[in-house]
Amino acid sequence: MPVRRARVERLACILAILAGMAGPAGAQSLEEASAAALESSFVLRAERARQDGAEERLRGAIDAFMPSVAFTADRPLRSRITYAPDAAPPVVGLDATPRRAPSVVGISASLPLFDGFRRWHGFQSARTLAESGRMLLIGRRQQVLLDTALAYIAVLRDTRILAAREAQLAAIQRIAAFTDKQFELNDATRTDTALARSRVQEAEALRLRAQADLTASRLEFTRLTRMAPERMRPPRLPDGLPRSADAFADLVRRANPDIAAFQLEAEAAGYQAKAAVADLLPKVNLQFSKIGQLGYSPVLDRITDTTTRIVATVPIYEPGTLPRIGEASAFARQRGYEAQDKELATLTSARISFARRQATAEQYTQLVARIRELRETMRGFGVERAAGFRTVLDELNIRGELANAEVAAEIVLNERDGQSLQLAAAAALLDAAPGGPGGRFESLAPPPPPALRRSLAAVPVETAPALRGRAGLVSKPLPALVLRVSRAEEDGR
Repeated sequence: MPVRRARVERLACILAILAGMAGPAGAQSLEEASAAALESSFVLRAERARQDGAEERLRGAIDAFMPSVAFTADRPLRSRITYAPDAAPPVVGLDATPRRAPSVVGISASLPLFDGFRRWHGFQSARTLAESGRMLLIGRRQQVLLDTALAYIAVLRDTRILAAREAQLAAIQRIAAFTDKQFELNDATRTDTALARSRVQEAEALRLRAQADLTASRLEFTRLTRMAPERMRPPRLPDGLPRSADAFADLVRRANPDIAAFQLEAEAAGYQAKAAVADLLPKVNLQFSKIGQLGYSPVLDRITDTTTRIVATVPIYEPGTLPRIGEASAFARQRGYEAQDKELATLTSARISFARRQATAEQYTQLVARIRELRETMRGFGVERAAGFRTVLDELNIRGELANAEVAAEIVLNERDGQSLQLAAAAALLDAAPGGPGGRFESLAPPPPPALRRSLAAVPVETAPALRGRAGLVSKPLPALVLRVSRAEEDGR
C-alpha cells in the first residue's frame, strides 16, 4: 500500500506539472538565448568598436595614395617695407617697388610619386590588421556563444541536480517517518530513528546547496542574455567534428580565428618593418601650385605664379633612422614567434580537449552503468527489507548512494557537453541563427541510455520561495539530448 500510494502521488504531481506546462508561452532555446547574448554583449560591442577603428585605419592607408591639396590665403594686417639707403623712388617710368607685404591667395597640390614604398607597405599592414581584427571579432563571437551555451546547460544541470536532491530528501523523509512508526511498535531502536533524522538533515543541506547552485547558474545566464531562464528546451550540441585527434587538430589549424589573427598580426608587423626601410630611400614628389600675390606694388596689382615641378629628395643622414628600422624588424620577429607559439599552444590544447572529451564520454558511460546496477539492486531491496535481511542503515545508504551517483552522472554529462561546445568553438562552428540547419547542433555523443531517460521530456522543479518560477522546462523531447530529471524514488520502493 505505501508503494502504491507513493506512485499515485508521484503520478498526480507529474500530471499537475504537465497541466501547468500547457500554456501559451513558448519555450526558450539555446539558439534564441545565444542570439540575445550576441545582441546584448558589451564585450562584443567593444570588439566591434575596435574593428571599426581598424577599418577606418585601412581607409586612411588607401587615402595616402591620393594627392594632398591645400588652399592658402595670407593677408597681412600691418606691413611696411623699407630700403637702405633710403632713396626716393624714381618718378620716371613705372614704380614696381613693393612698399608692404602683399596678400597671397593660392592653391597647391602634391602627389608623392615614390616614397620608398612606405605607403604601399603601410596599406598592406593596415589591410592585414583589419583582416586580423575580423578574425578576432569572430573569435570573440565564438567565445560569447560558448559562454552562453555553457551557462544554458549549467541551468539545466543544476535543475536536474536539485530535482535529484529533492527526491532524495523526500525518500529519506519517508524512511524516517516509517522508522518512527516502527519505533512506536518496538520494531526499531532509538539509534535507527536518530540515524534517519541525521540523514534527513544531511539531505536537506544537500538540497539547499543544490538550490544555491541553481540560483547562481540562473543569475549567470541572465547576466549573459538579459533574460530569465523560465522555460528551457534541451540544446542540440555541435555535430560534424572529426572523430580523430589528428583530424580535429588539422581542422583547428585551418579554422581557428585566434591562430589566423596572430598570423595576420605577424604579417602586418613584417610590412611595418619594410615600411621603416623607406627612411633610407629617395623620395620623389610631383607638386603643382598656383599662387596669386595681390597689391604687390603701386603699379603691379597682381602677380600670379603657376608652377609644376618634380622634387626629389635623397636622404643622407637622419638621426635615429637605423635604430627605428632595427626596432621594427625585431618587433616583426617577435610577432612571428608569438604566432608560432599560439598555433602550437592552440593545437596542443585542442588535442588535450579532444582526449578529455573522449575520456569524459567513457566516464559517463561507466556512471550510467553504475546507476543501472543500483536501480537493479533496489528492485530486490524491498523484498529483502520486508524479510528482515536489510536494516534502516542499509536502506538509507542505498538511497544516498543512488542519489549521489545520479548527481555525479549529471555533472559528468554537463562536463561532456561543455567539452563538446569547447571543441566546436575552437573550430569556429558555433552559431546562433534560430531555425538553422538541424544537423549543425546535433550531439556528438549518443543519446543517454534509458536508465537515465524519463518517458516525459522534462519535469520542472518548483524551488523554494527565493527561486520563484520554474527552474527549467521543456515541452517536447528532442532526439539528440533529452532533458532528464533524476529521481531517487524508483519502482523498487
